[in-house]
Amino acid sequence: MNTKLETVQSNPDMLAQHIVGIAKGYMQTIKDKIRSADLNLHQHVLEEIEPPLLRTVMEMTRYNQSKAAHVLGVSRGTLRVKLKRYFNDEFIGTRESD
Repeated sequence: MNTKLETVQSNPDMLAQHIVGIAKGYMQTIKDKIRSADLNLHQHVLEEIEPPLLRTVMEMTRYNQSKAAHVLGVSRGTLRVKLKRYFNDEFIGTRESD
């Protein structure tokens, strides 16, 4: 059985190759902002990439924050902070009192 994970494991540069192509195209679209002293490119890219990554992992783990944190390699607390930052309360459950 050839899963996506096995494909990625057999070609560890696959993600990097995709990112290089995407980054080059993206950089062309924001080249005027890149010249601006106001742009923190690293922070800008993280803010663009983190939300879809978090959403995908949350869906993949069926919204289990502990499992999602493990997959992402962060603490559950860090994951909750990031979920709150990008999604407000969409993924942050609260316990209802009786």
